[in-house]
Amino acid sequence: MIKKSVPHFFTSLNLISGCLSIYFAFLFQFETAFIFIITGVFFDVWDGFFARLLKVESELGVQMDSMADMVTCGVAPGMILAQLFVLAGNRAVDVELEWSFIQTSFEFIPWVLVGFILTLGAAFRLAKFNLDKSQKYTFIGLPTPAMALFIGSLPILLKQPDFVFLKPLVISNPVLTALALIFVILMNAKFPLFSFKSNQTGLIDVVLKILLILISILLFWIFSWGAFCIIILVYLILNLIRNSMARIGLAEE
Repeated sequence: MIKKSVPHFFTSLNLISGCLSIYFAFLFQFETAFIFIITGVFFDVWDGFFARLLKVESELGVQMDSMADMVTCGVAPGMILAQLFVLAGNRAVDVELEWSFIQTSFEFIPWVLVGFILTLGAAFRLAKFNLDKSQKYTFIGLPTPAMALFIGSLPILLKQPDFVFLKPLVISNPVLTALALIFVILMNAKFPLFSFKSNQTGLIDVVLKILLILISILLFWIFSWGAFCIIILVYLILNLIRNSMARIGLAEE
């Protein structure tokens, strides 16, 4: 009984981390929100590891893991992006609701709904992942944790002296909307990406993984937490190279 509970314990920590990330994003404390996204992703790795190690994988664990990921890697980045729309200076509109004996009024910024397009995209990605048993050695579509790491680290990167000039451009309705749509497409496109969850891949994949690790260390040393935004872009570029090589027979599909 205790052995079966170990993966669930880590899944629960993932879920709580996601809830805390949403809370701090609501307060515009993006650094803390991102730390809890990273914490949730960390626990997500370990719940699967212990489930396989202890041989206690179950359908309940799969569903719990997916729900926790939905909060940490779906709702949390959606909230961060929604808050960036608020920082973009969008005005709130007054809304009055009357229904039966309920009467209320509130202010609402319609643009924040665009941020939650990410959440919808993540929900579809996670649902398809649960149904697709072929993603054993590679991912099909960008994993939701990668999207969450990019969006979560974006406000931090824009505080870096080397990137602060981009802040007025990025924190704008067109760019934020484009980011939401691009990542929804990336998460749900039939685009193969190499995965670190398996060593049973070809030489090209091994080389690209090592290259990604080395580049990530260098970027993290230079940009600290904001590096994750660039690391995800590098990950996508390396996979474009990998897929191009696969088409000409130099790498495995």
